[in-house]
Amino acid sequence: MPDQKVISDNGVTVVGYTDFPSRMAAQASTLYSTNIRNMLTDLTPKKDGVIFQNMEDDVIRGATVAHAGAITYPPPPPKIAAIAAAKPKEKFKEPTPEEKRAAETAAFKAQTRSQVTLLLIGGALMLLAGWFAPPSFMAHFIVFVLSVFIGFQVIWKVSHSLHTPLMAVTNAISSIIILGALMQIGSGQWLVVVLAALSVFMAGINIFGGFMVTRRMLAMFQKS
Repeated sequence: MPDQKVISDNGVTVVGYTDFPSRMAAQASTLYSTNIRNMLTDLTPKKDGVIFQNMEDDVIRGATVAHAGAITYPPPPPKIAAIAAAKPKEKFKEPTPEEKRAAETAAFKAQTRSQVTLLLIGGALMLLAGWFAPPSFMAHFIVFVLSVFIGFQVIWKVSHSLHTPLMAVTNAISSIIILGALMQIGSGQWLVVVLAALSVFMAGINIFGGFMVTRRMLAMFQKS
């Protein structure tokens, strides 16, 4: 009978309620309906509305009580693949103060050796350039090398998370580099012209990339 619950003589309960949605919470109703829909999807693999009860499917087999005139309850245990026991992770050993001091000393020595090596190589290259280049060129070249060294040291210390906004800030510096390079392109010395052209090319890439990155950053905070 509709809207009634009947218990037979052998203990079978027949629920005839027609207002199940109002009797269940919204989350429970959604979960139940989703499970029923997925079950019907598994029962109709050809999507033609014809039920095909695949008893090899663990989900369908576990939900089947009787099939083809035979009682199939209780279902067999589910097929669970054996998972190898994970190897215990080695506990992290906290270094002692002596070990920390030794590691810091080794890192400082390695950094010092790399910096001294770079300075020696740079000095040798500058001496080689000064052997062939005129004095007027070396005056500008030394300023250029020192500015590159300072910029490298400043950028190298910046955290990776700040590189994106840093690119947008360097647009002003890149524009100054382009103006200075354009003034040197008209020089009669071929080496100065080549360096000025390379400066314009690299600074232009930096400016273009800075504006592109800034545009993408601003787009992240805009409503689509």
